[in-house]
Amino acid sequence: MTTIRTTCPQCGEVDMTPEAILLSIRDQSGEGSYRFSCPRCRDTVEKPADRKVAALLLSAGVELDESPPEEEDELGPDALELAEHPEGRPSGPPFTVDDLISFHFLLKDDSRLHRDLPRS
Repeated sequence: MTTIRTTCPQCGEVDMTPEAILLSIRDQSGEGSYRFSCPRCRDTVEKPADRKVAALLLSAGVELDESPPEEEDELGPDALELAEHPEGRPSGPPFTVDDLISFHFLLKDDSRLHRDLPRS
């Protein structure tokens, strides 16, 4: 019987049978991920699988998940960047590159920093 040794983030190294692991391939590159339920803590673990790992798992008898991959959000991978922060946008003008450069020089000059910072 084939035994596959992998790691659980909670338990460390665990030995699995090929039947206990499910491999998902994302695209033509052959990369994907594999998931299993840890035999000790029962947590579901998903780990990345490059081409080499995917090929080894398949050759050991791990089942390939044939279901179509989940589609990304309609807005695409940058959707999180566009989402509103729970506190809303701060009032005032947007922070510019010039503001960043001025702030950089302010941090380099201690006397100016103490002079320009408001007293609390």
